[in-house]
Amino acid sequence: MVPVSRDTCWLAPLFQFSWEHKSDNSKMITLSDSYNTRFNVPKPDFPYTVGKHLRVRSHIPPQPTNLSNCLLKFHARRERESIDPVQRCLLHPPSSGTFTSGVAELEIIKLVRAGDQHGAQLLAVRVLTSTHDLPSDTDLLAKFYDPLYFDHEQDDADPFLCVDSAYTHESAVYRKLAGFQGSIIPKYYGSFSLSLPIDHMNFREVRLILMENVPGISMHDLNPSNFTKSERQAIMKAIIDSETALYNHGVRHRDIYPRNILVLPSDHARKVVLVDFGKAWTSRSPFPEWEEKFLPGIPISPLLRWIKPREWFDGWVDWDWMAWVEQHYEHTRGSITEYMQRKWGPKDLSTDKKG
Repeated sequence: MVPVSRDTCWLAPLFQFSWEHKSDNSKMITLSDSYNTRFNVPKPDFPYTVGKHLRVRSHIPPQPTNLSNCLLKFHARRERESIDPVQRCLLHPPSSGTFTSGVAELEIIKLVRAGDQHGAQLLAVRVLTSTHDLPSDTDLLAKFYDPLYFDHEQDDADPFLCVDSAYTHESAVYRKLAGFQGSIIPKYYGSFSLSLPIDHMNFREVRLILMENVPGISMHDLNPSNFTKSERQAIMKAIIDSETALYNHGVRHRDIYPRNILVLPSDHARKVVLVDFGKAWTSRSPFPEWEEKFLPGIPISPLLRWIKPREWFDGWVDWDWMAWVEQHYEHTRGSITEYMQRKWGPKDLSTDKKG
């Protein structure tokens, strides 16, 4: 059993997700001036407040956008110097996709990660009514891809392109990984759209997804010293197994860092859950013409893709990583071909090396 401390309060049954906002009270949300004040245009009141009811429509996203298109380009730099973010939301609506007949009314129960300068707003919601077969007996996690509350000051990312890309990629990944939902990734309840008023004449659309509110805490917010070596090894093995399962199913997460790994209580059947697929590919390569080189559909051994230690897990790993990986995945060595070795493996790992 993991000892209880300030860092392991995740054992408390009411804790949901790790990046929890400091307060449930939306009055604590402070909006940045950003470019709005420069144009004497105040931001609208923060729309995601506890107790508020939201009517959302079922929405089928278009195909995932090109991740490289998120960069802030010259024309966007010029535009933001003369047009405030609210008006830019009208100029740059999300990609169209397709609306279907499903509707749901949600009540915001808790702000999980909300406010200015977030790539997405995370809210715990309760389903009040639905024609979409959504569960009404448990709170869900809603992820709103709202560009207005993105960081409009940074010089490398276009808020409108980034949220569009994250929404289309994340929803596509969840659909592709239907068989893993509720185990190594959250259960997914679909994609939706919300109309928010700007004034008495104009509305803007904000895309969102609904998913399971996983009872875990981000690995980033845990103290490794509160875990025994065997517990840390069990967590690391669960990470390798989970990421490998996704990769072997044709999804490359591309953001496997502690902040995107939820660790569940020690008495839970699930050890870790991987989250945040906004940067993920629904393939092994970003380019269809290269995909065959990555052997789609053929399992790739962790002896190749995980044999080198990853520095962002340094606080969790205090053992001989390579020997440990070889010990646990030696049974996969026979599947490694010379081509796989060249494609994925370190140069010093041979297929006939014994662990």
